[in-house]
Amino acid sequence: MLKIFLGMKAQYIKTEMEYAANFWLMLLSGVLTRLVSMAAPFVIYSNLPHIAGWKRDEIYLILSFLFIAEGLCSVLFEGIWQMPTMVFNGKFDCILARPVSPLFQVLSYGMGLQGISVFLVGAVSLPVFLSRLGLCHLWGVSMSLLFVLCGTLLCMSVYLLGNSVVFWFDAGGRTTLPYTLSELGQYAKYPLEIYPGIMRFVLLFLVPYGFICVVPVEILRGSTAWPWCLGVAGVSAGFFLLARAVFYRGIRHYESAGM
Repeated sequence: MLKIFLGMKAQYIKTEMEYAANFWLMLLSGVLTRLVSMAAPFVIYSNLPHIAGWKRDEIYLILSFLFIAEGLCSVLFEGIWQMPTMVFNGKFDCILARPVSPLFQVLSYGMGLQGISVFLVGAVSLPVFLSRLGLCHLWGVSMSLLFVLCGTLLCMSVYLLGNSVVFWFDAGGRTTLPYTLSELGQYAKYPLEIYPGIMRFVLLFLVPYGFICVVPVEILRGSTAWPWCLGVAGVSAGFFLLARAVFYRGIRHYESAGM
């Protein structure tokens, strides 16, 4: 299945590269938007030594984990964002008609070009700031790889959970919930200590972007005990199982566009 999955992604890249100018412009735009995001902490920390005890390089480490998770989700699981369109135009019928897991087909469908550049920005900045913070050793690198895997799974699960609500909407309906969840998660680009209690609860347990990027950095910097690694893995696995259950429950509720 993995070979099929990667083969489909390779075909999508070949298709997109048929339009070379569009391909490179999309990659460039992804890089520029993330560099702008990284400019904000630079400006803020030019006037402040720290924010809630967090240094500038630690903020950049948070951004690195977030960029990698978002980039990988865009490259590998862009089909999740195509679900509403497939449901409303009846193409989801084709997915159900094939003798292959519907979830596998959705995850392997399509690919976001900007995700490539977003991932590359994160992949380049992560070792840089691990090194600047003195974390470029076996334990730090190993934990970072674990956090990347868990963060990508968790990010994908949030996307899947948000987009699966489309099955409960009548044909032609629209919902902004997936985009709302994604935008809400962007608040996790900064330390959770700067937010009120209700916002910290949301970013840890309702839209758990905090476990994608903030909690991993807290563990690496030593402000949170290392057993929290199990918490990161547990939340990621739990949200994936929840998202998967909602997805298949939605399929049971799905009615063909022709019905």
